[in-house]
Amino acid sequence: MSQNQQQTTMKAIVLRGPGQTSVESVPFPHPSSGSITIKVLHALMHNNAKTIIQGKGGAGGFPMDQPYPLIPGAYGIGRVAAVGPDTTSPELLRPGQLVFFEPFIRARDDSDVAILHGAFHGVDERTKKFSIDNWLNGCWAEYVRVPLENTWALNESCLQGLGTKPEELVFLGPLAVAYGGLRRIDIKAGETIVITPATGFFSGAAIQAARAMGATVVAVSRNAEKLAELEQRHPGVKTVTAGEVENLTAAISAHGIIDAVVDVSPPAATDSPYLGQAILALRRYGRVCLMGGRSDATLPVPHGLMVFKDLTVRGSWMYEGEHIQTLIRMIESGVLKVGKAAGQQAVANYPLEKLEEALEKGEGVTASNLVVLSP
Repeated sequence: MSQNQQQTTMKAIVLRGPGQTSVESVPFPHPSSGSITIKVLHALMHNNAKTIIQGKGGAGGFPMDQPYPLIPGAYGIGRVAAVGPDTTSPELLRPGQLVFFEPFIRARDDSDVAILHGAFHGVDERTKKFSIDNWLNGCWAEYVRVPLENTWALNESCLQGLGTKPEELVFLGPLAVAYGGLRRIDIKAGETIVITPATGFFSGAAIQAARAMGATVVAVSRNAEKLAELEQRHPGVKTVTAGEVENLTAAISAHGIIDAVVDVSPPAATDSPYLGQAILALRRYGRVCLMGGRSDATLPVPHGLMVFKDLTVRGSWMYEGEHIQTLIRMIESGVLKVGKAAGQQAVANYPLEKLEEALEKGEGVTASNLVVLSP
């Protein structure tokens, strides 16, 4: 009998109500059919984690409420601890294998039933039941049980050769979300895309992914200082400071033919005019990808312009498994840089017992400065 089979408990952060967290001893999550148990090395701290823990999270008008008690935590890097009885790829998911695990779980018999493991259990009763009955507890713990299809083997020796540290790989989470949106509007090498607002957590991931795909990026933000930092980290990125130009559409168009607009706005940007002004700069047959958290009732752009320019608008929530496979190959081949090579670092690394400090520090995370929990 292995050590993991003998283990009965582990340490975890338990959320028992809005803002009510504690480190507790909880049952060890042994794998069942279709699942795998992972020893958590590093878990990503989102910039909105504190808001979600306090029960105030939401996006697109949907509250991110949770059933209590639960173990929070979504994305992370770990090592395989134990596999379920139906695992058929021992060469990929053997004990000790370095893996990336992600929270976008869909019911195997109905892809409309989808949750974010450890973060969001859906808005309808069927989805909530799926979450509560099967996938309630996330990765802010020593171990986590996740579906096989949400576990991705990493080439550790290759990543070491690139100088990438395991804690830096937690950024695969935001990169997957951004890359999924870019793929869904078929971004091609040589195209020019506008990313707005461009200085946030997920928008930074969108810039990294888009440039690795061969696109030219026009970054739009109100924050001139952060745009200057972007230009340093990503030479060749074109920038426009919203609020400092009389005509934002003209300022964007000055950078050439605009093929696509990617919106990664937070909920606070609801009713902001900048998205509409960016869309006005699109060429005929241009595309728009909406993957932010705005709560606008309508698109801030004239109906007639959408029609006569033949524009395509596509929403994008999360990603497909094939997107993650490709993303990992891009990173392991050096095409998509992460970590030090991309100007990124884990600026703070906390144990479970220092969650409050991690949440405070996490409010300031960016695409270049990451915060992680390391159980």
